[in-house]
Amino acid sequence: MARGRDGLHRRERDILAFSYKDAKGRWKEKYTGTTDRKEAKDFRDRFLADLKKGYATTGDKARWTLEEAEKWWISYREPLISPATLSSERYRLQHLRTFLRGKRLKDISNDDLRDYVSQRLKDGVGAHSINKEILLWSLILKEAKLWARLREDYKPLKMKTSDIGQSITREQLKKLTLVAQTKTAWEACFYGSVLAVSTGMRGSEVKKLRIGSVDVEARRLVIRRAGAKTDSSARIVELNRDGLEAVQRLLLRGKELGATAPEHFLLPRHLSRIKHGPEKGKLGYDVTRPQIAWDTAWTSLTKTAGLPGFRFHDLRHCFVTHMVERGIPLAVVQSMVGHISARMTRHYLHIASGVARRAVEVLDLEPLLEQIASKSASDHAETNQQEPLTRVIQ
Repeated sequence: MARGRDGLHRRERDILAFSYKDAKGRWKEKYTGTTDRKEAKDFRDRFLADLKKGYATTGDKARWTLEEAEKWWISYREPLISPATLSSERYRLQHLRTFLRGKRLKDISNDDLRDYVSQRLKDGVGAHSINKEILLWSLILKEAKLWARLREDYKPLKMKTSDIGQSITREQLKKLTLVAQTKTAWEACFYGSVLAVSTGMRGSEVKKLRIGSVDVEARRLVIRRAGAKTDSSARIVELNRDGLEAVQRLLLRGKELGATAPEHFLLPRHLSRIKHGPEKGKLGYDVTRPQIAWDTAWTSLTKTAGLPGFRFHDLRHCFVTHMVERGIPLAVVQSMVGHISARMTRHYLHIASGVARRAVEVLDLEPLLEQIASKSASDHAETNQQEPLTRVIQ
């Protein structure tokens, strides 16, 4: 790559880098973690100034602000992980960076982490998500050789060992549905939630549905495994009336947003919701990419409906529970929703055993052995009465 007059040159994905001599006089290359030339210059100048003062590369990372550390991490991870995973990491990193605005890695204390965890809990964020966020930052702090001093006092939040979500009643689901229809901002996650609770689909499957996967006439969806070349491993999802209605409304919504081709996504990406990266500030929808997340809308919706802490993924648990409670064989339900963990299978088998008990008790309305037992008792009583009479005659 050609170098600019300022000594910066572009590498993969246009990330700016520069060359420098280390303490032993060896030439090395340093990535700035940004595509912006002014930011790259500032980064280079700070790096070279610190190098001149005797800071090693590790020391340089310790002096980074959280924003600088985040940019470096994303540029480092981008070639190594999938775009979906990278997007997830961007989302998790932003919260601590915003909370500790402008702070350097070396200045982060355990008090900062405790305050951050407390604030996230007040915001209604679950323990699992908070632990994931801190874990990701701990990897960055390890790179700067700073995590060891924090690790001793930091304790991850306790989480339930079960991977089984909570199930709510049909009446609660109806209330959630009524509340969801009151705000246009909840439209996408509302239709998605109806589809999830009507089919048992995962949130990621709902978001990645393409128009070509929908067969309205046959009332079914086709869930294709990522990377599969054929449909041999595809899962057929049958739609009930609610699921079909949700799909039809999403098709109409998608048409208004420009999603008309089979390869377009049923839930297009909302560009104006993107808060980081080169697409920040853009408006409209991109029909060639799927919806990323609806966490904010879902949290607001469930709180308004009086269901705080109810996760979108719990809708899948609701579907399975309601199916099993109605006597649908677990093997059939598994074929409808795909993989179910061993722990969840045991849980649903327990529910199914209760259903089976109620089912067999229906036969008690017309018992067999009870009638035979009654007849035997009657015969026995009659015999006992006749015996004395026989003895008298004799």
